[in-house]
Amino acid sequence: ITNKNFNKPKVKYPCVILAGGKSSRMNYVNKAFVLIDNHTLISRIIKKISNNNLSIAINANEHLDKFSKFGLEIIKDKFVGHLGPLSGIYSALNWANRLKYKWVFTFPCDVPFFPNDIFLKADNLLDDKTKNFDLISVTSNLKKHHIISLWNIKLIEDLRIKITSGLRKVDQFTSNLKIEYIHYNFKKNEVDPFFNINSENEIRELDNYKINSINE
Repeated sequence: ITNKNFNKPKVKYPCVILAGGKSSRMNYVNKAFVLIDNHTLISRIIKKISNNNLSIAINANEHLDKFSKFGLEIIKDKFVGHLGPLSGIYSALNWANRLKYKWVFTFPCDVPFFPNDIFLKADNLLDDKTKNFDLISVTSNLKKHHIISLWNIKLIEDLRIKITSGLRKVDQFTSNLKIEYIHYNFKKNEVDPFFNINSENEIRELDNYKINSINE
C-alpha cells in the first residue's frame, strides 16, 4: 500500500495512528470506525494530521481491508498476540527508522479532539538545542498522556527488550525517560482535548458538549 503523503516534502517526523487493539470495551467493534457527529474517529485524526502536511501510517492488525481505504501505509505489530499499545509504538518506531526518520509521533485512534497546535509546539521543542529529551508528550490539566508522544527512534532497542521481558504499560516504559511536556488546560464545561473514547458510555458523555465547537 502506498502512502500518498510521501510525495510531500520530507519533514522532521511522520505520524502513526495506533489502531491495533481489540476494542474489548466497545464489544470488539474497532474504535477507529466509531462515528462521532457523522465522522469516524480515525478520519478526524487523519484530517488533522494531513492538514499539517505530515506523513501518516496506521498501525492495525485486523480489518485491514477497511483501513486500506484511506490509502495510507498499514503497519502490523512486530510482536504477535495483541500485546497492547507498547507493541504498536514499537512497530511505529521500526517503520519510521526504516524511512530514516529520527522521530515518530504516535496517536491512539480513540483521541480525536487533540489540539491543532500540538505539531507546532512539538516542532519548537525539537528546534530548541538547549533541551535534551527522549520524547515529547502532553498533559491536560496536568494529567499525563504518554501514548500521545513524539518518540526518539533511539528508543527502539530498549523498548524491544522491555516488551520481550513482559513490560506492557506505556507509563512504566516512560518512567525512566527524559520527557518534555506540552501542557494544555481545559475548564469543567469543556471537553478534555485528550478525551479518549473507550466505551459506549464515553460516547454518551460527549452529549454534554457541543462537538461541532471542538477543534477539528
